[in-house]
Amino acid sequence: MNMKSAFRKSPVRKGMQAQRGAAMVIALVMLLVLTLLATASARMTLLEERMTGNTQDRNVAFQAAEAGLRAGELIAQVPVIPVFGGANGGLYKPADPDDMPLWETLDWNNAAAVHADAALDAAMDDLGGATADYIVEQLPRVPTPGESLAADTTVDEATFYRVTARGVGMAGNARVTLQTTFKR
Repeated sequence: MNMKSAFRKSPVRKGMQAQRGAAMVIALVMLLVLTLLATASARMTLLEERMTGNTQDRNVAFQAAEAGLRAGELIAQVPVIPVFGGANGGLYKPADPDDMPLWETLDWNNAAAVHADAALDAAMDDLGGATADYIVEQLPRVPTPGESLAADTTVDEATFYRVTARGVGMAGNARVTLQTTFKR
């Protein structure tokens, strides 16, 4: 037996040598693509979770502001209206027409400047720290539409109140401000 023939390589086709290792490179590229797809999917899921949490927080803030609005309207409906003066827990007299709106300049974190009902605070604590504060402004008197301005005619003494409520969500990031005008 000839030693040269024992160590002779098996016949290899001409095209096979050029493809050696190509399968491994293709497999690595496919793994890289799958990794990128999985990472993008995980990031998108995390973003959707954040969006859902923020939407829920804003919804809680809206509900808190709505509850504050209803509590403020109850103040304007009582038979004997409290004294409006600003220091009376969120009850304000009419502002000058040239001034900035009160709800924009007010420090909503100052407990003496806003009103928060105790029952309302207890309900909001059940929502994980959501808060609802409100103010009631007595608006300047204006004649109602269709009313006579003649000197010999009595003028309707309707009083208007603006109730502004601000709700803050559970995480403290979402803030919703609502207003209503109440005629009495």
